Amino acid sequence: MKKLLSVIVVVIAIVAGLYKVDASWLSDIIGSTKNEKVAQGTSSETYDYKISFPSSKYPETAKHINDAIAKGASKICTIDRDGVEENRKESLKDVPTKRGYDRDEYPMAMCSEGGAGADIEYISPEDNRGAGSWVSHELHELPDGAKVLFEVK
Repeated sequence: MKKLLSVIVVVIAIVAGLYKVDASWLSDIIGSTKNEKVAQGTSSETYDYKISFPSSKYPETAKHINDAIAKGASKICTIDRDGVEENRKESLKDVPTKRGYDRDEYPMAMCSEGGAGADIEYISPEDNRGAGSWVSHELHELPDGAKVLFEVK
């Protein structure tokens, strides 16, 4: 609600000519690039949408995403909701549970790139579950098959 009020105040100020900003003002206030449609990804990879994962809110998950990408995991997630259970089963089958930790997987189980061979790290349940909820919220309107670039900010 605070973000919406901030946006409204800034828009009124701009319309009234009292405030001038560059084109990035809205994303700075909102903080997310949810559903940003783009044509070309990094290198030769293509994607349909880009989201900025908030490292300040979920630092352990953000570190894991960066670590997995550095090891060769894809920055692109192709949404495959039907494959979630099988991907999670495959990615976690040889990774024992550890008291007080969640097993975080990247690429995520909801990505067709996930499953067998996904990178697994033990992280705090609070960070992992908060990050999972954030990602789910960001992607809930996107169709299966959509390619999403994950940028850690």
